[in-house]
Amino acid sequence: MAKKLLIIITLSWALAACSGGEEQDLKPDDLLGVWSGLLFQTESPYDSALVDLTREPSELLLYKNEELTTLPITRQGEVLFAKGSGGLRFDGFMDQDHQLQGILTHNLWAKTLDFSGVENRWVAPVHKPEIIDTDYQVYLEFYQDFLGELQAYIQSNKENRALHFLIEEVSVKGNSIRFSITNPRFSLAATYDAQNQELALTYGNVGGKRTVSLTRLPENQWGGYLPRSKTEPYTYHIPQSPGAWLPAAPLNEVGIDPSVLDFLGAVKQGRYPHLHSVIITKDQKLVLEEYFHGYHRDYLHDIRSAFKSFASLTLGKTMMQDASLTVDSRILDFYPDYGGDEAEKHGITVGHALTMSTGLQLEDEDEMQWEHPDWVQHKLGLPLVHAPGKAFEYSSGGTHLLSGVMQQATGTYLPLFLYQEVLHPMGIHQFQMLTSPMGRGYLAGNFYLRPIDFTRFGLLVLNDGQWAGEPLIDAAWIQESTSPQIINTYPQGSDYGYLWRLLDRPVGSRQVRTIEAWGNGGQYLIIIPEWNMTVTFTAGNYNLFPEMEIPLEILEEYILPAVQAD
Repeated sequence: MAKKLLIIITLSWALAACSGGEEQDLKPDDLLGVWSGLLFQTESPYDSALVDLTREPSELLLYKNEELTTLPITRQGEVLFAKGSGGLRFDGFMDQDHQLQGILTHNLWAKTLDFSGVENRWVAPVHKPEIIDTDYQVYLEFYQDFLGELQAYIQSNKENRALHFLIEEVSVKGNSIRFSITNPRFSLAATYDAQNQELALTYGNVGGKRTVSLTRLPENQWGGYLPRSKTEPYTYHIPQSPGAWLPAAPLNEVGIDPSVLDFLGAVKQGRYPHLHSVIITKDQKLVLEEYFHGYHRDYLHDIRSAFKSFASLTLGKTMMQDASLTVDSRILDFYPDYGGDEAEKHGITVGHALTMSTGLQLEDEDEMQWEHPDWVQHKLGLPLVHAPGKAFEYSSGGTHLLSGVMQQATGTYLPLFLYQEVLHPMGIHQFQMLTSPMGRGYLAGNFYLRPIDFTRFGLLVLNDGQWAGEPLIDAAWIQESTSPQIINTYPQGSDYGYLWRLLDRPVGSRQVRTIEAWGNGGQYLIIIPEWNMTVTFTAGNYNLFPEMEIPLEILEEYILPAVQAD
């Protein structure tokens, strides 16, 4: 018995000697591959909305879990209106098909509701706002370099994370993984759970730290991380027509050479990071519609400052309803309480806001939105650094001055006016728009819609403001707003219309004139009247230069040379 006990004790000592020291480091094979988890998420303020028109007064009922918020609905002409606290409001109208259309505004976001109704009781789901933090998936890839050293790369499905930091070095001790990164404002660490084969990733930024669980993805689920599957070859297919407004056709039918598709190989090889969509129409036909990184036709994408160009179109619609409003109308006539005693500021006109030439000092947009409740008052309170109309200086705050102009001229909440008078007639029923704390729609950016609906605006311009054969925007305004009005500073010396960029792009030995809307991160609408053509891009290279101009490289290197012009 004593001999047996001695053997057991000896074995225990031996095992302790092997494992009782430092914990064994992870092996690279334990980590190699792509790991993913949900880093950020937003919540919907409500689950559903019920508009009950059978009662008097009518009611809006908003449901969230077991809680109910009830607001009385008033009728203001054809508009149904309900208002709660904290900026909560509902604006709706019955369309020509007796279908309820509505917008719910909450936490500064105005978003359309998709109603279905029975006997004047209308129900719609309320979806979470589509912002950068919504469904924010993080991807962490471990790989070995040519020396066999373990390296890592971090990316997301929503934006190019090279904006924030790159991983320079990876070190492993026991089950802990440390990362050396390029930006001290962030931190990154991970712990490996061998039993569950998960990584606990601790991510820190100025807002604090959070820990999320990552699981290793099989290669057939790398769709959000990679632009396209590594193994599936690309085959061109004629796109599916989105409706009678845009029939589909093959490339060769409209005179586009198949070489245009060569850019897809470059995208797949990683040459063009975080490109999300490319859509081409020619001769009023959809010939190419491609999505990457898991994006798809029905996803609402932020088009950033490209919305400024749509603001120009909306102003044209406003002028059709109020003939007294012109480009010479003075901005401060619409903000009588903000003028002060500076006589020169009273000379700032609508035209100056349209041409980025108000002369007001450039605002810090983040400071304006985070620290000031009244964004218009903040902009108008800045000093004049140029006489109005004398110098171009790109300014989101200057564009936003037009918001109160439109709301006062129409007497309508701007998101509702935009929906009722412009988007709904074009067949656009899904969008999301930022509003200011003062209840004005934000015209300078932060507008979300489907990329295929982004394309509609190019067709509207090509058709001189007509949609489905009916005049929507005055043709004279389309002509005036897309004609040179001032010299732009970027590209240096180029023409600028009323919130439209006007460029001459090289095609071989010649040039072709384009009308363009640009948005931070790679959002572009390129309109080519000479070729009856539009090209739409969305991407996630926010605040990254030159990455945000990747679509322009694709345009000039692949798309324009492939057009077999008459």
